[in-house]
Amino acid sequence: MQQKRRDLKIIFCGDALWSQSGYGNELDWLMRRFLADGWQVAQAAKAGLLGHWIDYRLDEGVLRMYPSINHPHGSDIMFHGAKHFGAHVAISMIDVWVIENEHLNALSQIGCKWIPYMPVDSMPPSPAILRPLPFAHKILTFSKFGQQELIKSGFVSDMIYEGIDVNQLKPKDKYEARKKLGIPAEGFIWGMIAANKENPPRKSFQEALEAFKMFATAHDDARLFIHTQQISPGNFPIREYAGYLGILDKIYFLDQLHATIFATREDIETQFNAMDALLHPSQTEGFGLTIIEAQACGKPVVIHNVHSMPELIIEGKTGEKAQTASRRWTSMLNFWEVPQPTSVWYAMEKVYRRVLEAPQEVIANCRQNVVENFNIDKIFREKWVPLIEQLQDELIPEGR
Repeated sequence: MQQKRRDLKIIFCGDALWSQSGYGNELDWLMRRFLADGWQVAQAAKAGLLGHWIDYRLDEGVLRMYPSINHPHGSDIMFHGAKHFGAHVAISMIDVWVIENEHLNALSQIGCKWIPYMPVDSMPPSPAILRPLPFAHKILTFSKFGQQELIKSGFVSDMIYEGIDVNQLKPKDKYEARKKLGIPAEGFIWGMIAANKENPPRKSFQEALEAFKMFATAHDDARLFIHTQQISPGNFPIREYAGYLGILDKIYFLDQLHATIFATREDIETQFNAMDALLHPSQTEGFGLTIIEAQACGKPVVIHNVHSMPELIIEGKTGEKAQTASRRWTSMLNFWEVPQPTSVWYAMEKVYRRVLEAPQEVIANCRQNVVENFNIDKIFREKWVPLIEQLQDELIPEGR
């Protein structure tokens, strides 16, 4: 059998593959598959590596990794790493508004093509995310929503969903998972696994807590498990607001140091499996990886019916949609959508009834949705490989 040509050198820019962030996990899954398929791959690590480049040995091959330098989001190391590695293509998986034009121009000067793999998380898209796109050789978006919003702004893109390793994330015994977390075996437990970086909070903690209070009033056994970071100034005071609402005794908080620094992917899988359902009514979302991670573990999700999120569930089977109460115009010159707490509560009640009436059917539907539509192996094979092979033929014609 003839060996496929693998001459194109690719550098990915984003969180280091061991960083435990959503983007870090996605890049880990993706880069390992590129290595296993024979491609020459490097990473410009905007977070998770300092001091010097390394050759990081994985089961799938050797990954050249470059450390962050001065720019807080890795804009500079994407260029310097690409130059050192001799990359033909630089693929960034970060919010594009943080990337500096000077580094994109420098990439162009050395003949390296920039391809943003990017979220679009508002309507209209912020002008800040449109600013660097004229430098792009090709644009990749996470969702159909993002693709359509870019078309409205005059940019054509290809759409490739984020995917997950369905062999890593899968249903496991709920009661064993709760035992590992040290939480009671009984009760209907909602979960939130989300960043808490601003106030008002992008992940709608206030509205989620208000909706949970309504749900808990109707169901004595209701509980809420929260894994987030809330130890820095400027974050939404989740614990204090729960106390104000009188529901603090119904919430399980993960130890903050563990949540912020020590939590592993295995911990996250345990947390998904300990839940009965995920609560994720974000105000803005370019994708929402935890939405499909939860479903991979057989857990339905309540989402906000905006942006990319409706694409990730099957309403009436794997989740429910909450509606919008109002919109906020932000300093990024776009809207954030605020969910209606009562609507979130109604969606929670629908999920609750479905889980109680047909638990195995819910697990099967959630799992099937992810395996069919968000399986990283299928996405890599059907989307990424043809795209990169086409780029290789375009940029390095055979025999050149």
